[in-house]
Amino acid sequence: MRRLTVALLLITAVWRRSAAEDNLVRAVYVDRPPRIDGWLDDPAWQKAAVVDRFFQRDPKLGEPVSEKTEFLICYDRANIYFAFRCYESDPSLITAKEMARDVSLGEDDRVQVILDTYLDRRNGYWFQIGPRGSIGDALVADDGADFNKNWDGLWEGKARIHSKGWDAEIAIPFATLSFRPGDSRWGMKLIRHIRRKLESSYWPVANRNTYTFQISDEGILEGLEGISQGVGLDVNPYLLGGLDHKTVAADKLVGDVGGDVFYRLTPGLRTAVTVNTDFAQTEVDSVQINLTRFPLYYPEKRDFFLDGASYFTFGPTSEQFIPFFSRRIGLDIDGLPVDILGGGKLTGQEGRWNIGALDVVDSNEGVEHNYAVARIRRNIGKQSSVGFIATSGNAISTADNSVAGFDLKLGSSTFHRNKNIALWLYGLKSWTDGLNGNDTALGAEFSYPNDFLNFRAGVRQIGEDFVAGVGFVPRTGIRDCYLNTIVGPRPEKWGILQAQFRFGFDIVTDLHNRLLTRLFTLSPFFLRFVTGDEVSFTVAPQREVIDETFQIHLFHKIDPGTYDFVRYEAKFQSALRRNLWFGTAQRWGSFYDGTRHDLLGSFGYKVAVPLYVGAELERDHVTLPDGAFTVGVSRVNLNVLFSPNITLYNFVQYNDLAQAIGWQSRFRWILKPGRELLFVWNSRMLDPFDRLALTEASARFKIRWNYRF
Repeated sequence: MRRLTVALLLITAVWRRSAAEDNLVRAVYVDRPPRIDGWLDDPAWQKAAVVDRFFQRDPKLGEPVSEKTEFLICYDRANIYFAFRCYESDPSLITAKEMARDVSLGEDDRVQVILDTYLDRRNGYWFQIGPRGSIGDALVADDGADFNKNWDGLWEGKARIHSKGWDAEIAIPFATLSFRPGDSRWGMKLIRHIRRKLESSYWPVANRNTYTFQISDEGILEGLEGISQGVGLDVNPYLLGGLDHKTVAADKLVGDVGGDVFYRLTPGLRTAVTVNTDFAQTEVDSVQINLTRFPLYYPEKRDFFLDGASYFTFGPTSEQFIPFFSRRIGLDIDGLPVDILGGGKLTGQEGRWNIGALDVVDSNEGVEHNYAVARIRRNIGKQSSVGFIATSGNAISTADNSVAGFDLKLGSSTFHRNKNIALWLYGLKSWTDGLNGNDTALGAEFSYPNDFLNFRAGVRQIGEDFVAGVGFVPRTGIRDCYLNTIVGPRPEKWGILQAQFRFGFDIVTDLHNRLLTRLFTLSPFFLRFVTGDEVSFTVAPQREVIDETFQIHLFHKIDPGTYDFVRYEAKFQSALRRNLWFGTAQRWGSFYDGTRHDLLGSFGYKVAVPLYVGAELERDHVTLPDGAFTVGVSRVNLNVLFSPNITLYNFVQYNDLAQAIGWQSRFRWILKPGRELLFVWNSRMLDPFDRLALTEASARFKIRWNYRF
C-alpha cells in the first residue's frame, strides 16, 4: 500500500511537471530580425521557439488540431515576432475573403495571439492575421469578458497562401505595449481557427466554459530580456482639406491642422493630449427604426475615445445603464459632430490599479462645454475588483451635473474547477442643479456565463432625479428586474453543433412597484449547425403601461392605457463564411392595440477577393386604430480591397420616413503603420424617387503621420 501511494505521488508529480512544461515557451533572441513579408525563409525562424501542440475547443473538445499547425516566436530589443505555419490538406478550401485592416475575420481562417504583459491573468493585447494579410488588434480586459476591438496599435503583418496551406508573419514593437521593465515572463495564448470546420484550436488547452479570449488559463512566455519601450513618445499630427456643399449656402473650402500626442508616463500609464480633434474618417451610424418611447443606443466609433475605453467601463455590461458614455462628447443631440477644441486622457495600469481619466472641451454653436471623468479600479485576488467613478459635465441640459459611484465585482474562473461566475454590486449618486429628489442608482447582477448553462440575473433601481450628464440612461424612476438564461446541449448528431433553449424576462416598475413594462422571451429552439447555419424561433408576450400619449410615428400616436400583446419571430441565417450568404427574419403579432409585421433580410456576395457587395432591408408595417403606416431602412455596401493597405468602402442607406439617402465613401491608403492618406465623401439626398436633390455634401482629404520616439 505504501509503495502504491509513493508511486501515485510520483506519477502525479511527473504529470504536473509535464503539464507545466507543455504550457511554457522560452522566447529566442535574434540578432538579425526577420523581414515581414509572409515568406518564412529568414534565418531567424530557424532559431525561433516552436509551439505545435494545439487542441480543439470546438467542435471536438480536447482532440488535436485537425491540420498541422506551428507558431514560431523570437524577439530582439525592439520587437517581438511571430510566424505561423498553417498547413492544409486541401488549400483550395482555405476560407480567405478579407484583406483590409481591422475588419471582422470571424468568417475567415485566422490565427490569434494574446499577450498578458503584466501576467495578471486579467488583461491582455490581442492580435490576429488572416491568410490574405488582413490584420486586427484589440484590448482584452476582465479576463475576456470585455473585448475592445476598436483599439489600434502600431504593428505590421503579412501573409500568403501556397500549395501546402498558408503562412503569416507579424512584428509587434515593444513600444506599442505596456509592461514592467525587467519582467521576463508574460502570459500568452495562441489560437488557430479553421472556419469551414467551425474549428478553434488553442495553446494551451481551453475548455468551453471559458470566454473565447479568456486569459486566466493562459500559458507562459519566458526569456524576454533586454527589451525596451523606447522613449514612449508618439506625435500624430494631421493635415486636412476639403469642400462643403449645402443648397442653402455657397460652397465653402475648409482646411485644418491638429493632432494627438501620446506619452508613456510610466511603463504602464499612458497620457494623450488632443488638439483640434478631427474625426473625418469615422464610419457613419447605421440608421435604426425606433418604435419605442425611449432613445436608442448607438455605439462609439471615434478613435480617440475608443483607445483605452475599457479603463472607463463601470459595472456589468448593459446598453440600458451606462454612467459614462463618450458619445455625449463632441456630438449634438442628433448625433452630428461638433468641434472638439482639445482634451487630455490618462489610461493604464499601475500595480494592481487600473486607471482612466479624461477631460475634453467641445464647442457647439460657439458655446464651450467641459466634460471630465475619472475611473479607478483595484484588482482583488485573482478575478475580483473594487472601483470608483466620477463624472462632471452635462450634455443633456444646461444644468450643472456631476455623478459619483462605486462598483464591486466578486468573480472566479475556477468555480467547480473550470467555470466562470461573477457577482456585481454598484451604486451611484448624481448632483444636478434644481433637482433634489431621489437621485441615486443602485444595482446588483449575478452571472454564470458557461457553455451548457449561461445565465445572468439582476436588479437595478434608478431614481427619478438621477441624471447621468455624460452617460446613457434612457429610463429613470424605475425598478428593473431581469433574467436571461441559455441552456445549450451539444447533441453531436443530425449535423447540430449546439441546440439552445433560451428564456428571459424584463420587469420594470415605478418606485412604488406599479408595473410599467413586463416582457417575457422564450426561444424553444436556437439551432447552430456544423455548417455554420443558424435557425431559431422566439415568442415574446409583453405588457406596456402608458401614462402619457407618445408619438410612435409622425402621424400616429399611442394613447394612455394598459396594452397586452404578443410578438413572434422566425429567423434563419446562412453561414457567413460562404462567398454568397443570406439571412432573413419574420416578426409578427399584436402590437399595442393593433398589429405589427416586420420583414428583415440581408445578403452578402464576395464577387472576388477584392470586391464585396452586401445589402440589408428592414420593413415594419404597423396597423393601429387611427390608421396604418410602414417604416423602413435599406442599406447597401460596396467594398473594393486593392490590397491589405489600400481599401475603398462605400456605404449607402435609405430612410423612407425621412425620404433621404445617405452616402459615405472612405478611401484609405496605409503607407506604413501610423502613416496614412484618407479621402472621405459624405452626402445626403432628399426625395430620391422624385427629384433626387443633393441637399448637402462634404469631401475631405486627410494626411495622418506618426512620429515615434
